[in-house]
Amino acid sequence: MRPGPRQPWSLPDRGPLNINPGASPLSNQKPASGDLCSGQVIEYLQNNQPLVAWILEVQPSRVRALNVNQREIKLARSRLLPWTGPVHPSDLSRQQTLDLLQQHHQTRRSIQEAIELLEVWSMAQGEIDRASVDWFAGLVWEDPDPDRVAALGRAMLQARAYFKFVPPDFEVHSSRVVGKKLEEERSSREKERLVSIGREFFKDLFASLVRSAAPPQLPDPYVADRLRELLVRRVKDPDDSQTQEVWTKITTGLPQDPHLPFLLARGWGIYPRHYNFLLVQADYSWEDDWSQAHQEEIEAIKRKLSAHPDSPGLEDLISIDSSSTKDIDDAFSVREHSSGYSLRLALAGPGLFWTFGSGLDRAAAHRASSLYLPEGKSDMLPRVLAEDLFSLNQGLVRPALVLEFELDLQGRIKTFEPRLDRVLVRANRTYLEVEEDLAQNRDASLTSALKLASLLRSKRLEQGAVIIDQIEPVIRLQEADQDVLVHLEDSQACPGAQLIVSELMLLCNSILALWSMDRGIPLLYRTQDIVLPKEYSGVWDRPEDIYQVIRALGATLTETVPRPHRSIGVSAYASVTSPLRRYLDLVNQAQIASVLQGRQPPLDSDDLEKLLPYLNARAGLVGRIQKFRPRYWKLLYFKQQGKGAVWSGVVVDNSGPVVIALPREQILIRAGHEIFGGKTRIGQVFRLRLGKVDPLNNEIHVLEAWEE
Repeated sequence: MRPGPRQPWSLPDRGPLNINPGASPLSNQKPASGDLCSGQVIEYLQNNQPLVAWILEVQPSRVRALNVNQREIKLARSRLLPWTGPVHPSDLSRQQTLDLLQQHHQTRRSIQEAIELLEVWSMAQGEIDRASVDWFAGLVWEDPDPDRVAALGRAMLQARAYFKFVPPDFEVHSSRVVGKKLEEERSSREKERLVSIGREFFKDLFASLVRSAAPPQLPDPYVADRLRELLVRRVKDPDDSQTQEVWTKITTGLPQDPHLPFLLARGWGIYPRHYNFLLVQADYSWEDDWSQAHQEEIEAIKRKLSAHPDSPGLEDLISIDSSSTKDIDDAFSVREHSSGYSLRLALAGPGLFWTFGSGLDRAAAHRASSLYLPEGKSDMLPRVLAEDLFSLNQGLVRPALVLEFELDLQGRIKTFEPRLDRVLVRANRTYLEVEEDLAQNRDASLTSALKLASLLRSKRLEQGAVIIDQIEPVIRLQEADQDVLVHLEDSQACPGAQLIVSELMLLCNSILALWSMDRGIPLLYRTQDIVLPKEYSGVWDRPEDIYQVIRALGATLTETVPRPHRSIGVSAYASVTSPLRRYLDLVNQAQIASVLQGRQPPLDSDDLEKLLPYLNARAGLVGRIQKFRPRYWKLLYFKQQGKGAVWSGVVVDNSGPVVIALPREQILIRAGHEIFGGKTRIGQVFRLRLGKVDPLNNEIHVLEAWEE
């Protein structure tokens, strides 16, 4: 049932239309349904807008008509809108016809402006799903004339949120559909406004960057907020599909720079000059604020730690780290005797108290690893855990995974036993301190540790290990005049101390992998199961050799099935030694610790297999920061030195573009053969002058080269 007739709006009765003064009024009656005749007023859609016209001639499948814009056209009957009339004499002059069409057009527009479509929809919604325009007109007027019907039809065509035109009828949208469509219309209007204002603003903003001028002002705070949100979102995900359409329109005419969102955001003051946008793209929180959401779990871990005895089961350990290290995750002691070596290794023990599936666990997995960058360090775990409660700080008793080895005089393992214990580290030593002690032969235990490490390395080399010996420079940053000055300094070589640490950790990870395999403990293994020619085994320190060897090695994989790791020279390898810094190590330690506690591992092989794609993805994103951020600072260093600086490089590849390695700066540069005179040989040394350097886009160009 439909509501009865009503007169909801005050609309003046215009009466019949007059052709001209003195002419007789004609019938405004509509012709019978389906009938068309000359002199009849019709409407059709042109560019999605109703246009009024006058039938001049009726043909079987179409009509010839004169529209209100004074154009004669031929229209298929299917193009006519389902409201026709009135009918006027067919023998009027062209001007009389046009005047009459204009009157109908103006009348219909006036009526349309007065119609309240929301009331029409409210009366129809719930009564019917679909009806003709005449039916809807009957809701509004008792006896609607053709102009009123046409005006309502026009209004309903425009009200797409409420009605859908399905010729010859209109469908009535439900409240749910109306709400959705109104939101779409609002969003569309907002986008149009955003594009209109944003295009000009971004153009002015980019121009200010080029001129190094102050950014323009945007007085509309709403639009400013939306544009900021757009830039932040595009910085986080340059390929964001939901903002792609708006971004494409709004940046029309601007350079197609992959870092355009960041450049604009930086120029607008959203980010500082050297902001690490890679953190945003990896969704990695640099500060420790993220840990505040996990205080309850942190307090629970504190209570578990306090419930354990403070008396250590192992003492007289030392650690070796850089002077800035605060998250100390390994310590050792070595005693040499007549039949070989007694080795004790202690690994910081967060895995002994870890709960998989908790909020803290998910957050640590998301962070994947700690970051060590020139601008500072960000811990994988909450700082209180990484640098205090689990860190093997000297003089403090800490829980640990302890590994006890007995090795013979050739460095072969005679016995091995892992256990969980409390340990006390006697001293936290630095690489430089240990290197000085080794040089002066001041500590017998360190001398023994170096002898053992040398034996272990020799054994790995016999197994085909590939050892890369290169020293990264120290990157130091200095704040100056609202900018950052970059300094590259030579690292102090500590070969003995570094050999001790690296070989003991490699031993630990390889033996724990084998021990766990024998007991069926599911772990995450690092594998490199490739065919490596014998000639690649050895210690490599020349840039050209390092480049060729690394290209031949292939990628290292993380898998749940143990396989050889050829470049390390072991048959199985599971990373366990850095549970404070790498989530992979934390998982493996927790698996081993559960078995040592007499429990089943918390994750079975299927669990690890399901977890692996996520861990690999997160490790890739976080590893990208660790790889490219130091390179950014190196390129900024080159840029700050200017085009007059001269650099020394070695040709390491000339099969395509010439690849030059700068040994001191530890960076590779590519250039065309013409820069080097057309001919080069591997190992050839050149002096270089650099041209354009773009740290943000990772670009560095060679301006000139001459043989040294």
